[in-house]
Amino acid sequence: MNPLKKIYCRIFQSAFRLAMPFLPYREPDILNSIHEIPALFSKQGITSVLLVTSKTVCKSNGVTNLKKHLADTNIKCIVYNETCPNPTVNNVEAARTLYVKENCEALIAFGGGSSIDCAKAIGARIASPNKTVNQMKGLLKVTRKLPILIAIPTTAGTGS
Repeated sequence: MNPLKKIYCRIFQSAFRLAMPFLPYREPDILNSIHEIPALFSKQGITSVLLVTSKTVCKSNGVTNLKKHLADTNIKCIVYNETCPNPTVNNVEAARTLYVKENCEALIAFGGGSSIDCAKAIGARIASPNKTVNQMKGLLKVTRKLPILIAIPTTAGTGS
């Protein structure tokens, strides 16, 4: 690597390390089971969620059980199962449209890294509705609070 570029990168990394304590990050809550999700949503007053997954994962018992637990506590679960590997902007926009149309209040990503990435991008679009996905590339582009996002990884990949 070019020595000047290396120095620039080290200065950039050091500046971020110094700024980290002052940035508004939320610590994630770790849930031990899908059985805890309805209680969390009820506590938050959430009555409608968008479940982001793929067609393959949507057929699994895990998704069926989650939908049942949500229905048992009167939480409406809208399913978006069109997520493809390496989700596209079209995936994000279609799911965002469904989220808004159905008046959802939270997101659940169920599946591998693609479902989780898609749900994160949907959350960013909901938080910043006047920005396109491409306008949010880079660091510190999403400055508003995202809706609650629960990620249920089903793989041991990088998205997990």
